Amino acid sequence: MKRALAAVLCFVTVLAGLSGCGGESHPAAASVGATPAQMETSQATGAVSEDQGAAVATEEAEEPPLLQLDSELAPKESIHIAVVAKSTEGGYWKCMKKHMKEAVGYINEFYGLEGDNAVQVTFEGPDSEEKVEDQINTIDAVLAENPSVLCLSAIDMDSCQAQMETAADNGIPVVLFDSKVKNGDGTAFCATDNRAAGAEGARRLCAAMNGEGKAVVFADAAYSHAARNRVKGFQKEIETAFPDVSAEHVFLQESEGDSRSAISDVLEKGRADGIFCTSQAVAEQVLSCLEAYPEKEIPLVGFDAGIQQVQAVREGRETGMVVQDIPLMARQTIQAALYAAAEGEPDKIEKNIKVDHVWVDSESLEEAVQKGLLYD
Repeated sequence: MKRALAAVLCFVTVLAGLSGCGGESHPAAASVGATPAQMETSQATGAVSEDQGAAVATEEAEEPPLLQLDSELAPKESIHIAVVAKSTEGGYWKCMKKHMKEAVGYINEFYGLEGDNAVQVTFEGPDSEEKVEDQINTIDAVLAENPSVLCLSAIDMDSCQAQMETAADNGIPVVLFDSKVKNGDGTAFCATDNRAAGAEGARRLCAAMNGEGKAVVFADAAYSHAARNRVKGFQKEIETAFPDVSAEHVFLQESEGDSRSAISDVLEKGRADGIFCTSQAVAEQVLSCLEAYPEKEIPLVGFDAGIQQVQAVREGRETGMVVQDIPLMARQTIQAALYAAAEGEPDKIEKNIKVDHVWVDSESLEEAVQKGLLYD
């Protein structure tokens, strides 16, 4: 079987448990610093810097090229990869856009594609991850342009059924990334193993809590596929491995009042001996609320790696962060999209591409900065 695109080469040592397809798997986290004793496998993850651009690696370069491409399977016609993300704002999404464009740039250079023949990528979405209707409208507009392939990260996992049907009716393959939808699997799904990431958060938080007390998970919204799986992974790990820790979760979008009032309510009533946040935005809200309670020394484990969290880790106000490997997710998504558009054989594409996460704390923070793992 000819393949339009071989697997993306990581510039890293990949975890033995990393799954490319099939059922659920829960690999240990990679750590840019020393891994704790209970973690027997680890991963050192790198990212492409701005000045590398889409250049092909030379003999002197230490890192392999962004993608390993088959020179005999160049795209026969112009390909438009249309990306619709949950948002175009925030460090996470800006980093995703950067690395997706970088991967497409490399593809064009490798195949010598220019002008009208070059692979094109567009990156669109609402200005907030809360604007579900805006995202739906954006998807409709993008599909009306008849792209070669749609890459979609849905805000609401219950949405997009009509859009998935429209894409299928018009022969437009859909590659889902970051977060799934309920009403259609798409050609492929590429994302962090969110249940494993949630379990990682539980282990790190329970260690900071000395294995006892009340742990609270703050999640952005129950309609987010990624958030729900991070909560499930966290709770299952607590139930399985930490009998002296009780866990509860709060979906902020379902709480009465605004998010800050829901977080403050938990803090004021002393319901938390430790806190885990399922996203960068939520972690930033919790950090802000904790400023009003300087007497409370509550361990906090965040998700993703924005500027505010990085500073909080440096200052000891946050235990650490579960960080997604955006460069790898971006490349894997573009790989699947190119293969779907070029070959038109979605049954031969890996259906479930799981990307591992990285643990970053005060000991490994500077190394993470040097490796380009942080988003802002």
